[in-house]
Amino acid sequence: MVDAFDEFRRFEEMMNRLFDDFWGRSSRRLLPSGRLLPSGERELALTEYREPFVDLEETDKEIITTAEMPGLEKQDIKINLTEDRLEVSAETKREEKKEEKGYVYRERRATGYYRAISLPTPVDPAKAKATYKNGVLEIRMPKTEIKEKKSLKVE
Repeated sequence: MVDAFDEFRRFEEMMNRLFDDFWGRSSRRLLPSGRLLPSGERELALTEYREPFVDLEETDKEIITTAEMPGLEKQDIKINLTEDRLEVSAETKREEKKEEKGYVYRERRATGYYRAISLPTPVDPAKAKATYKNGVLEIRMPKTEIKEKKSLKVE
């Protein structure tokens, strides 16, 4: 038997993805493991991750990536880089507490950024450099030398 609410939840998730893609943002809530929460569980999410806007520029000698990640400190940013993949993440936690006569107001919030990018050409991770200024992360990744191509004969 098909549950009508399951169909409605799938429709809601599909519409949320369409709106997110249209407006160029990702407002969906994720668990730290990266799993998307079903709509009925959204209030249980501990962290909201967003995809930063990223520009990727390729020159003759390097690949330059810039990512808009406002509101962070340098130590909040984590970068994992391999020859063919760049992964950028950051997480910030804020806590607000107000105590007044008769009540205590406390709010905790964790937000973050996550983006994984497949690079168009191999880079040298050991020589890459990253800078963060005014909410913009810039990563310069020198390309590795292209090895000589070898032709194969089909047998």
